[in-house]
Amino acid sequence: MSTSRKVTITGAVVASLAAAGVAATSAVAYGDRRRTGTTRRQAQVAAALSDPSDARQRMLTMSDGAIVHVVERGPVTATPIVLLHGVTLSTRVWHQALDAMGEQFRVVALDWRGHGTSTAGGDGYGLEWLARDLSEVLEQLDLRGAVVVGHSMGGMALMRFCGNHPEVLKERVAGLVFLSTAAADVVGATLAPFIRSLVQRVAERPGVAALTSWTAPGDLGYCMVRFTFGSRPAPVWVEQVRHIVSTMDPAATAGSVVPLVHHDARAVLPTITIPTLVLVGSNDRVTPPSQARVIASLLPNAELVELDGPGHLIMLERQAQFHRLVTRLAERVKV
Repeated sequence: MSTSRKVTITGAVVASLAAAGVAATSAVAYGDRRRTGTTRRQAQVAAALSDPSDARQRMLTMSDGAIVHVVERGPVTATPIVLLHGVTLSTRVWHQALDAMGEQFRVVALDWRGHGTSTAGGDGYGLEWLARDLSEVLEQLDLRGAVVVGHSMGGMALMRFCGNHPEVLKERVAGLVFLSTAAADVVGATLAPFIRSLVQRVAERPGVAALTSWTAPGDLGYCMVRFTFGSRPAPVWVEQVRHIVSTMDPAATAGSVVPLVHHDARAVLPTITIPTLVLVGSNDRVTPPSQARVIASLLPNAELVELDGPGHLIMLERQAQFHRLVTRLAERVKV
């Protein structure tokens, strides 16, 4: 067979596979919207949902000059519930929690440095600095008896906080929730160098980032985000997450993601003795239930809850259950 013939056949195969992939992603997205009666326009409108009208906004200055955006709702004298989002997300994933729990508790959500409307300071990015930011937010707001909820990267930063700032933990925190997160081996030792190199290269090329990230246009981007959800997600939440991720600067993404490759808090967890809830969805493909079981097995005072069905974004996929479980822990540790 001639070289030109081989090239033609190879090109046809690639084109056929690409067409099949596009058709498959379109079918998935269409199926979700038809099942829920949600149009793409409605999903885009949902992406613009804002915090409750009575939420309070603050901009706090950290010790290295970073500016951390904080949104809170609820009586200032009530038990605090602090919400820490995952990488590339923002406080906007918590607006249902602010609305649902903010009548009874002082619910506080923050944008990590480089996320949302927060800025990075002189020390840049990394779990060590996120842990310090959490410590400084707790102190600046003078929160005591708090229940701190850490989702994904937020949970990893919370583990680092417990190890690096035990005095603040003892003085100001009464309970913890590790939500859809991991103690170590986030990507595995074999993949770690590849992931680190890939993220850095993509960050250096914004045009590539736009095509390869969750913000990819059309139904391809929709399906990439949908992968992080569990079974039968509502398209409005998929689109909302995609909208949040699309605002993240690629350099900030790389600076935040690369340190996660080396995350290992297994030595810290046995030292945490306060009541802790470990919560995970059965269809979490990012930090699967096996990761949650490791966390729970290392904690002296932990309750493990595995919800049937949801994926990595339980706070959106199972809102009522999430609010009920966090509220139950907050009532349990109330001073």
